[in-house]
Amino acid sequence: MPFKDEKNARPAHRASHAASHAKSSARRKRVQAPGLASDSDQIATIGVGQGARVTTRKNAAEAAGRARKSAERRYAERHPEAGMPQGGPKRSALNVVLLVIAAFLALAVVFVLGTLVTSLVFPPAAEEQTTQDQTLHLTENELELQKQEQEHDAGSEQVGVDGTVSYAGETYGLSQGEGGTWALVNAAGDAIVELPGTPAALVRTADTLLVPENVDGGWNVACYVIGGHSQGVTYVVDAEGNSAGGSGEIESVELDGTTLRVTAGGTTTDVALA
Repeated sequence: MPFKDEKNARPAHRASHAASHAKSSARRKRVQAPGLASDSDQIATIGVGQGARVTTRKNAAEAAGRARKSAERRYAERHPEAGMPQGGPKRSALNVVLLVIAAFLALAVVFVLGTLVTSLVFPPAAEEQTTQDQTLHLTENELELQKQEQEHDAGSEQVGVDGTVSYAGETYGLSQGEGGTWALVNAAGDAIVELPGTPAALVRTADTLLVPENVDGGWNVACYVIGGHSQGVTYVVDAEGNSAGGSGEIESVELDGTTLRVTAGGTTTDVALA
């Protein structure tokens, strides 16, 4: 029966282990780690003027500017659309001038059209005046009547208590009411002013109506300016500012130019009207 010789087997194992160790040592010798940069034989120096520049506090701003420009250049290369102009095309000086001229022409056209429309809707005053003159053109008879009326209004007239006078086409007279009070009335019978006394006559000189009247044993001259009095009655005064008049009852009245001659109680008094 065969068997293993332990003594002979042990040497063989040691020989195999030695051979394996030798191979590992040889492999480690062939594969070596790369050299470190700190090894003195692998460091190279740069001489003065070869372009190397160290950033310091003094040139930090300049370095930052170069970095910014480099970044902008790289961004422009990657995004070319960012460099295109955002607005529309620039207008030349000729285009601006043409636009201004066109605006002025448009304003001129609007002004002309507005003037034309205005002249059609509202005719000039001269044309209106011509039309009015043609409408109001008077015949010779009408002109003569107008002249006579003007002369009449500028003159004077005298009537009794039952007569009438006229001025500017309006008629005036005296009227006694139911209570016995007298009043100066117009053509419609409307009272203009009431008279405190009893009238003896009605006189008109230009636009002034005069009424000599008897009052309380004496007399005075009431007056009314056509279109000049709003209400109430006034009286003619003498040169001293006193009410013109006298004693006695009025017997007669006579208008002589600008003098009203009144006879009362046998005495004649001249009342100046101007």
